[in-house]
Amino acid sequence: MRLTEKSPAPSIETTDVYGNSFSLTSLKGSKVLLSFMRFAGCPVCNLRVHGLLKESKTLEQQNTKVVLVYESSKETMLEYLQQEKYPVTFIADPENKLYKAYGVEKSLFGLLSSFFRGAMGKIIKGEKLFAKKLAMDGSVLRMGADFIIDENGKIVTTHYSRFMGDDLPLNQILRK
Repeated sequence: MRLTEKSPAPSIETTDVYGNSFSLTSLKGSKVLLSFMRFAGCPVCNLRVHGLLKESKTLEQQNTKVVLVYESSKETMLEYLQQEKYPVTFIADPENKLYKAYGVEKSLFGLLSSFFRGAMGKIIKGEKLFAKKLAMDGSVLRMGADFIIDENGKIVTTHYSRFMGDDLPLNQILRK
């Protein structure tokens, strides 16, 4: 079931890909961009992450923490990150527990319509940004989702992707 704006964000108690404890409630007092990606080997997701990383200083100045959830295993995520440290929290959720809690869906229609909505260009750009080619260890049918959560843990923006690469625009994230 999809979440709505003004509702409390479902609790997240887990570990990040480095084994550190992570709790959504520990970020109270900060805004949070919680983004559900597909899997680490997804070039469209890779393009999105690079876009977010370019804006990391602005997000930090706005007291916004970025949390990225992937269907990939912890091992694949560590291979993707290649020992780099980023100002972002990466969470592996291969069991899809968080995807279910936030109502993030799969869609064959969404995947197919992606190719009529610019996915090939994003795939090509995203593939060029990989340091290393990764295996697909998630569903190609997975659609992404973005949530902006306020300082008190309430969802202020929900964006469920209708097709691959249909992300909440960065300018909307930066002005929230």
